[in-house]
Amino acid sequence: MSSVNQAPIGSRRPWVSLLVTLGIIVMGLAWAGFGWLKYGVWVHNGPGAGFFPLVMGLGAALLGGYELLRRRWAADVVGLRNLWPAAAMGMAVASIPLFGMVLAMTLFIVLWMALIERQPWLKSVVIGACTGGVIYLLFGMWLMVAFPQGALFEFFR
Repeated sequence: MSSVNQAPIGSRRPWVSLLVTLGIIVMGLAWAGFGWLKYGVWVHNGPGAGFFPLVMGLGAALLGGYELLRRRWAADVVGLRNLWPAAAMGMAVASIPLFGMVLAMTLFIVLWMALIERQPWLKSVVIGACTGGVIYLLFGMWLMVAFPQGALFEFFR
């Protein structure tokens, strides 16, 4: 019996696992690069809009590097469905310049729950909105971490 995230026994595709791991490393480095180069990591004696993307991006890249070093590719049984998390996170990271970080991550949560986890849309929207709200209140309001604002925010400003 195979689990949801694995292909049936016998369809060995070590290149898919390698692509997922490399994709996570590249996206993590891209996210860290946006934080460092575009948004500013430390401004006015405090964390800037790029602090969170830098830390999370480096964390993702380091974990991907660890996974890359410990893998035994020939023994993996991987289905193409395993590419979905990397592709979804790539789209979420790529949408940050348009939607801003909080909204992009909120949309990621809603779409992931509804389309991948097959949860009801209402439940997905409520959980996504609550998660985005908590992230904004905790980091944006209480800790005063400036999240990257997207072009959409600037347009309606």
